[in-house]
Amino acid sequence: MAAKAKRSARQFRRKTAWCWDTPSLAQLVLTGEIHHAVIIDGIRIGPYVCLIARTTAHVISWEWVPYESSQYWSQLIEILPPPTVVVCDGQKGMLLALKTLWPDTTLQRCRFHAWLNVKAKLTLQPESIAGQQLLILTRELLHVHSKREARVWKNKLKRWYRKYGNYINQRTINPKPTKGQRKWRYTHDRIRSAYRQLYKLRDDLLRSSYRPNPSLPRNTNFLEGGINSPLRTLIKHHRGMTYEHQMKLIEQYLYSRTEAAEIQSESGQKPPRKTF
Repeated sequence: MAAKAKRSARQFRRKTAWCWDTPSLAQLVLTGEIHHAVIIDGIRIGPYVCLIARTTAHVISWEWVPYESSQYWSQLIEILPPPTVVVCDGQKGMLLALKTLWPDTTLQRCRFHAWLNVKAKLTLQPESIAGQQLLILTRELLHVHSKREARVWKNKLKRWYRKYGNYINQRTINPKPTKGQRKWRYTHDRIRSAYRQLYKLRDDLLRSSYRPNPSLPRNTNFLEGGINSPLRTLIKHHRGMTYEHQMKLIEQYLYSRTEAAEIQSESGQKPPRKTF
């Protein structure tokens, strides 16, 4: 671009330095509107993490933090009115912040993240019949849409435990335990762990089926695929930028996905100056 502008690289950087001194656009999108469902997730950009909140239609806020924790999730959550439902992947700090600041908000856990967690424990080719059946049952979870289907899925999970409960609770004796270590372990601990995760989260995973609503998604794909994936592509195309400049680039993209940017575009108003 410097050659196209007939300037040296140093002159071009000096001429465009104003782009990187613009204030954050996050405060421009806060409206105070109470949404039915809010989706929250984070994406790491170098040493920083961008915590993002959106509805199924628009981005509504974001926050730059060094890492995910309850303290930093609280910074994002406390500036938004509590929605009826929040959709998330269940990160520990996130859950603690939600419990503290949005105690009356219903939680919908992301089914796709549950599937990924179970798949990581069982692999795609479990050796045991119990593991194979549990993997099939978890895959079916992704296709549950109605109350009736939710009840059928929960009954299948109960029948699975009645059939394989004794199997996953089998123990193996540790002949030489170290100090502070148990003298036994669960023989099929990975299958047991996968089942216990599904059993513990079954109601949170099926919330969107109990209350069918187009604005209540059953996973965080609106963020993962709709925002995070394009952001990763954007950063890949501009990988020579410093992290601070990448943050400005991401803020401009996030602002373009807000309702404020959409209104400006429809009315012909000029958006805030681009930062890239």
